Amino acid sequence: MSGNVLSCFFPTTVVWVDDDADSFLDKVVDFIKIPNITFKRFSDPRKAMDYVNEESGLNNLDCFDLARGGEESTSDWKSILLNINCLHKEIYSLDRFSRISTIITDYSMAGMNGVELSASVMDPNIQKILLTAIADEMVAINAFNDGLINRFMKKEQVDFEGEIKRNVSKSVRQYFRIHTEDISKNLSVYGKTHLRDPIFANFFSSICEGKDYVEYYMLDTLGGYLFLDAEGNPSFLCVLTEPEISRVVDIAIESGEVAQDILEALQSREYMLVSHNCSGQLPPLEEWRNYLRPARRLDGYQTYYFAFGGAESLDLNLANIKSFDRFCRLSRN
Repeated sequence: MSGNVLSCFFPTTVVWVDDDADSFLDKVVDFIKIPNITFKRFSDPRKAMDYVNEESGLNNLDCFDLARGGEESTSDWKSILLNINCLHKEIYSLDRFSRISTIITDYSMAGMNGVELSASVMDPNIQKILLTAIADEMVAINAFNDGLINRFMKKEQVDFEGEIKRNVSKSVRQYFRIHTEDISKNLSVYGKTHLRDPIFANFFSSICEGKDYVEYYMLDTLGGYLFLDAEGNPSFLCVLTEPEISRVVDIAIESGEVAQDILEALQSREYMLVSHNCSGQLPPLEEWRNYLRPARRLDGYQTYYFAFGGAESLDLNLANIKSFDRFCRLSRN
């Protein structure tokens, strides 16, 4: 993961369309296993088109309140923080795993070819991968240049499985990257954001590598994230910038109610408060000691301080989290 950080990421559904199901579609989908991806198969391109366009209403993320015109989209930092906090509400609905991020379609099909199917998809964010025979390569190039598809590949190639996995992985990330760009544009008024900080991106990538996380959600504009594993168990990356650390210290000094050792720990930048509140509020002063955690520093576009917390740090309805494992179990029944 280089360059940009995604605002969120979770398992999605990939629609695969091929009218020659017996000889290709079923066999291929059965042996190609991509972690955290659900395949939905269609042999009838028109039924696939209807399904995709009917389901595309699921593809609106709550954070898109940010894109509304008027006073709210130009309001102060707290209002935007509250809107960003809406993003994590996806965790309470199994519908998020049914979101269609990508369509893989054969080109040559009776009644509607793959380019026509791709052109009929109403949601512009859904990524389209076209499968072609050698003779159809120029058709695919033209469709790509016209913006009707996002990627294409030949069905007849040595490492078909590997190529499909690579293309699906890139397509799913691009689906979420489009959503992230919409958020980033609305946050640009506040200066350089972690979403476009390559140093933060490398740091974030190192967190995700080797972990069991299957989804994550940005909790605030500073870079705090909620992570979930397949069973829905949460973890929390708390991030504060230098101005935010200073704000916390100022609150502690002005209150006169924070113990001296806690104040000194915060002033040294060796410790920070690790807590999440959906209203963007700090914990009550008398509870600050319970939220104090060792801090580490990261210098990128901004100076970040970060620490990790568990469920106890999160203002979430943990009992209502709908996990990917549950979705998979229900899908099999």
